[in-house]
Amino acid sequence: MSINAKLIGAGHALAQNIVTSEDLETQMEFDKYGIRKGMSKLLSGVSERRFASPDENSSTFAIKAGKMALENANVAPEDVDILIFAAITQDFAEPATANVIQHELKLVNAKCFDVKNACNAFLSSIEIANMYIKQGAAKTILIVSGEVLSRYVRMHYDDPKEINEANSTFAVGDGGGALLFQAYESDDEGVLTKFETHGQYWEDGVLWGGGTMYPHDPEKFYLQNETREMLKLNFDRAMDFYKNTMQEMNINIDDVELFVPSQITKYLIIKTTEILGLPKDNVVSQIEKFGNTGAASIPIGISRAIQNGTLKLGSNQKVVCMGAANGFNMGLVAMNI
Repeated sequence: MSINAKLIGAGHALAQNIVTSEDLETQMEFDKYGIRKGMSKLLSGVSERRFASPDENSSTFAIKAGKMALENANVAPEDVDILIFAAITQDFAEPATANVIQHELKLVNAKCFDVKNACNAFLSSIEIANMYIKQGAAKTILIVSGEVLSRYVRMHYDDPKEINEANSTFAVGDGGGALLFQAYESDDEGVLTKFETHGQYWEDGVLWGGGTMYPHDPEKFYLQNETREMLKLNFDRAMDFYKNTMQEMNINIDDVELFVPSQITKYLIIKTTEILGLPKDNVVSQIEKFGNTGAASIPIGISRAIQNGTLKLGSNQKVVCMGAANGFNMGLVAMNI
C-alpha cells in the first residue's frame, strides 16, 4: 500500500453575461470592413461565451468554484492544507491571487501560492499537489482557477488585417474551476502525470503586457494568435506526445470514461479526437457554449461531467486530461476517480 492523491470534490463557476459571436462581431465592427457575419464562429467553433462583469475578477470565479468543490466533498475549510491558484489571468501582479481566495474561503490552515504555466497551469498544479501528497507533506489540497480573459481581447481595430491576425483570441470566455484532492492508501498508481516543454518557441502567441519588458504599454495588453506555421507544428507535436504518453502509461482508450482536452478551438478538439482514435462521445467539447476558458477549461469540464452524472466520484472511472499551452508545453494527467 502507498499514499496517493484522490479526487474527492469538484466545482465550477461561469460568468453570467452571455456574448454570442454575432454580438462580438458587432462590437468589433466587422461590417465596416465587409467581413461577413458568422466568421468568428466559423474560425473558432464558438457560438457564445461568457464575459465577466466589471466588478468580477479572476478570484471571483475561483472562490465560487472552490466553495462548490469543498461543499460537494463535505470538507471543512480549516481541513485544507494547501491552496493553489492556477490561471493565465490574475487579480494583480502582487501578492499571489491565492491569498485573496484563501481569505474569502476561510482556509485558515492552508498555505497558498499561485502557479503560472499558460493554459497548462492547472495540470501543472495537479502534478505539484500529487507530489505533496505522495511525500506525506499534505493531506488535503484545493486547486482553483479563475479566468477573465475577455479583458485581454482587443475590441476595436483600425485594419482588417489586424482582425485576421487576432481571430483565435475571439474564442475566449470567462469562468473558473476547482478540484479537491485528498491523500488515501491504495495499491494503484494514483495520479499519473507527464509534461514536455519546448521553450525555444516561447515568443509565439505572447501576451506581452504586464511584465518587466512592457510594464505600462497599453498596446501590449491584448491576446494574439500563434502563427499558422507554429499552430500546425505544435498540434502535430502534441498528438505525438499524447499518443506516446498514453502508451507509456499503459492507458487503454476503451478503459477511459472521459477525455478532457484543452479547449482551444472546436476544430482542434475534433482533429485530436480523430487522430488519437478517441470515442467522440467520451471527449469533452464545451467550447461552443463557453469558449476557451484558459487554464480553467479542464476543471470546468470535469466538474460539469460530475454534475451531469457522466462521472461519479468514488467510482474508479478513468479520466485523461490533455493540455497544450503557449510556451510551448504539453501535459497529460491520468487518474481514476
